[in-house]
Amino acid sequence: MKRKEFRELVSVEEARKIINSLKVTPEKEYLALENAYGKTLAEDIITEINVPPFPRAVMDGYAVRAEDTYAGSEKVPVKLKLLGNIPAGSDEKFRISAGEAVEIATGAPIPEGADAVVMVEYTYEENETVSVLGAVTAGENITKAGSDIRKGERVLRRGRKLGTREIGVLASTGKKEVPVLRLPIGIISTGDELVSPGENLTQGKVYDANSYTLYAGVKECGASPLLYGIVKDDENLMGKVLETAVSECALILTSGSTSSGSGDVMYRLIDRAGETLAHGVNIKPGKPVVIGVIKSVPIIGLPGNPTSALMIFNEFVAPLLRKSLGAGAGTRKTEKGIMGTDLRSEGRQQLLPVGMVRGRVYPADRGSGAITSLSGADGFIEIPPKTEFIESGTPVEVTLFGEVEKPDLQISGGFCPGLDVLEDLSGLRFRTLYTGSSGGFSAIAAKTADIAGVNLPSKSKGQAEALYNIPIMKNMELSEAVLVRGYRREVGLLVRLDSTIKGLEDLPGKHLINRNRGSGIRALLDLKIEELAGEKEINKKEFTDSIHGYSSGAKSEVAVCEAVLSGKADAGVGLRNCAEKNNDIKFIKIAEEEYDFLIRKEVLDTPEVQKFLQTLGSKEFASKLPAGLQVCERTGEIIYNE
Repeated sequence: MKRKEFRELVSVEEARKIINSLKVTPEKEYLALENAYGKTLAEDIITEINVPPFPRAVMDGYAVRAEDTYAGSEKVPVKLKLLGNIPAGSDEKFRISAGEAVEIATGAPIPEGADAVVMVEYTYEENETVSVLGAVTAGENITKAGSDIRKGERVLRRGRKLGTREIGVLASTGKKEVPVLRLPIGIISTGDELVSPGENLTQGKVYDANSYTLYAGVKECGASPLLYGIVKDDENLMGKVLETAVSECALILTSGSTSSGSGDVMYRLIDRAGETLAHGVNIKPGKPVVIGVIKSVPIIGLPGNPTSALMIFNEFVAPLLRKSLGAGAGTRKTEKGIMGTDLRSEGRQQLLPVGMVRGRVYPADRGSGAITSLSGADGFIEIPPKTEFIESGTPVEVTLFGEVEKPDLQISGGFCPGLDVLEDLSGLRFRTLYTGSSGGFSAIAAKTADIAGVNLPSKSKGQAEALYNIPIMKNMELSEAVLVRGYRREVGLLVRLDSTIKGLEDLPGKHLINRNRGSGIRALLDLKIEELAGEKEINKKEFTDSIHGYSSGAKSEVAVCEAVLSGKADAGVGLRNCAEKNNDIKFIKIAEEEYDFLIRKEVLDTPEVQKFLQTLGSKEFASKLPAGLQVCERTGEIIYNE
């Protein structure tokens, strides 16, 4: 048979352009959670429950009312009546009143009326009475409902590859079946010289390595490899196998039979049944590469040499598979980095979960038992027992959790649905920790975040309107950060449809679910009530004291909406967007606020932050903001730079 020379070799850039233009479309399927490892999410995962679902004890001890313990000391302990015992997993109900306590195990639900747990080490029990040897504060040794994961929160984004951490998050939110992307990739090894591993190796034969290295590579990318075995150098046999694979796969990888030898027929088969897009790439190793399409199914013929095949796969095919699945992946098991913040150790051997952002390493630990500590981590660093302090800038080695998808930006601060829009439109991966606006300012000061979403108002005497964020920057002397104008948000009361509440003046005597201290929305409510008190010439404290629950502090708007819908509260405070998503909730606007972005100067010129700012200032972002959010004239511009 006459030899056929390579067609004109295409450049690496041209080959990459051709391959990136191929349409490789995954399909959605539902897999049992235990079978979902390594797969790619087909949808955003929005949790339908709080994790934990109830407030629970984090220590063995006694559930008490904190105020009952204030007078306690070792010399004069406080004696409380013991009502009973709540083991972990118990559904037994207790109601604690003044002077009472219930013994409680770690993980057990906090009984009604209790707001703290005294550690067992600081108590002793006698004659159905427990003696408390020291005071506790409200919330001490208690994990609140939703402190780890909040109902309605997007815990995993579409395109996320499911590893051990993600499987744990899915299980903790009660997911039994998972929507994943299925991308069937056919693998065909060709050549008369090949035999399968395990068979006798006779003269002139070699084992088929490509089927298995490509199988592993495809699986590592999150796709579903389908092995079609070894096909002899017979054009009819190859044609039949190829025809079957075309009917079953989204993309086909062959190895061997791609050069111009008389026995290499892959390019002829593609020419006959479809279209050859390239035959030969100007790269070493890997010159004999065929790229074609048969019946809309892309076919990439890789070299027969295992090393060349794997290198071409990693250089061209793996990125295509990951792009088609909407996921990227890192493959190194360890990675060098530098600490992005000062870290004080516990003075003992420690494996600390950390996240990596552009080579900087940050602690990712959110507390004992929090599955999101792992969800927000890329790996861990090992801290020797004699190391008590690691200074920012210190080189460290991170042991990675298998394949990791490190974030592009670390973001702290107040929650906002606009951040999801920014993440989706920018194509960046955010690692977001909702700490409230005060926490966002602190994170920027401590250099543990690149960006903070902040909405803290300040108002001095005689000042007509509140100023947002800039006074806080000045007070904290944050000269190493800039403030970028974000957008405006409508804030108001959230009430049931049949409520008679029409405004702030109707709140006295009603039960309010407020936001947590440090949040901008709570601070805004305080200012609005102060303005109302001034207009009506009444005492602000007397007004707020007349509102039941004014001192409460829900950490999320979802918790606020649930309290209102369930009847536990007559009103809550939050964004219009929260009401828009709940048909049974009415929104009563009280103000508009400014939600801005605090950005550290040292990261301002990075491509990631520039992409963030470009997206923030785009028309597409303005058009896709949810109800109650709208851009300003200077959205995306620096408005304060000390």
